[in-house]
Amino acid sequence: MTSSSPDVPAPRQESGDLQVTVRWRGDAVVIAVAGEIDLVTAPEFDEVVAGVVDQGPAVLVVDLGGVSFLSSAGLQVLAGAHRRLGERGLRAVTTSTATSRPFTSTGLDTWIGLFPSVDEALAATPGTGE
Repeated sequence: MTSSSPDVPAPRQESGDLQVTVRWRGDAVVIAVAGEIDLVTAPEFDEVVAGVVDQGPAVLVVDLGGVSFLSSAGLQVLAGAHRRLGERGLRAVTTSTATSRPFTSTGLDTWIGLFPSVDEALAATPGTGE
């Protein structure tokens, strides 16, 4: 499901309206997601995220640029990953209101840094949204 080798992409998973790709970048991991994260697809998303968190990355960036819908079930997956990672950091890339609004309307953006690009998320200071 995920690759343990740095800089080697993991196999792409597709299930209905959800596509997930995992890529190591040094000691950081980028999970790129496309499609809809809803009640049906959230368990698959959770399985991938939990598997990556179990590998202990220094930083986890979840790129939601290809996500057209983010439900509360998807937010719960991200909140759980944030709790497990602590200060190491979970960062989210949001490029539309479809993904940024759920964070801001719930206040989750005060815990998880939101960034406009993967590069900016990777370059941010740990434990901050900057």
